[in-house]
Amino acid sequence: MQPGPPYQQGPQQPYPPQGYPGYPPPGYGPPPKKSNTGLIIGIVIGAVVLLGGGGAAAFLLLSDDSGSSSSAAPTSSKKTGPPDKYTVLPTCDKIGEGVRNLPPLENPTGQRRASTSDSSVELYASDCSWREYKAPSALVTMYLAKSVEPGSGNGEGTAKAGYENAFDDGGELIPNMEKATKAAYITMSSQSQCMIRFYQGNVDGQVIVTGPDPSGVVDQKVCKENALKVAKATSRAIG
Repeated sequence: MQPGPPYQQGPQQPYPPQGYPGYPPPGYGPPPKKSNTGLIIGIVIGAVVLLGGGGAAAFLLLSDDSGSSSSAAPTSSKKTGPPDKYTVLPTCDKIGEGVRNLPPLENPTGQRRASTSDSSVELYASDCSWREYKAPSALVTMYLAKSVEPGSGNGEGTAKAGYENAFDDGGELIPNMEKATKAAYITMSSQSQCMIRFYQGNVDGQVIVTGPDPSGVVDQKVCKENALKVAKATSRAIG
């Protein structure tokens, strides 16, 4: 007996898409959202009828407020201050040119990098010493503070702090000393010396005059007059 032809299935009809009432058939996207527009309009109309024009105006005001949002302007926490006025310290020769009858100038060190624990500035220093045996001597020390971040004001802030620390230990203000921002006579424990401390922009300056006998007693009035001459010359040399 010969086997018959293979079993052939007739064409299959696809099942109609099934779904749940209110939802589209699978693969047709999310279900439609029911609209509440009619309900909202009905409530609004009812409110207008019951409350009159005033109620409608109040509703409009409330609607406007709900759509607004307040935003505070961003504030910057970046520190700002006076820019660095100076970038280099004057030479000892330039300072000495402004004072008559100074003792001979000892070997000047020139501007050099100075150590500091303040990471916001780069600190530089320079010393000038005029000395002669049995004669009053003068010592000028200057510190230049350069702000690491331009425009931060840290340079002048450092110079100001150095002056104020010395002044707080005991000082007498010197008004209008050349170009200095502030200047003062500073009290010293030694009776043979006198000191002036000042700051000018981002430069902190110190002048110490010592009498002919370092272990003796000096006339403070004369000492301060000599110190003031040197301090004024230093201020002019700084610029």
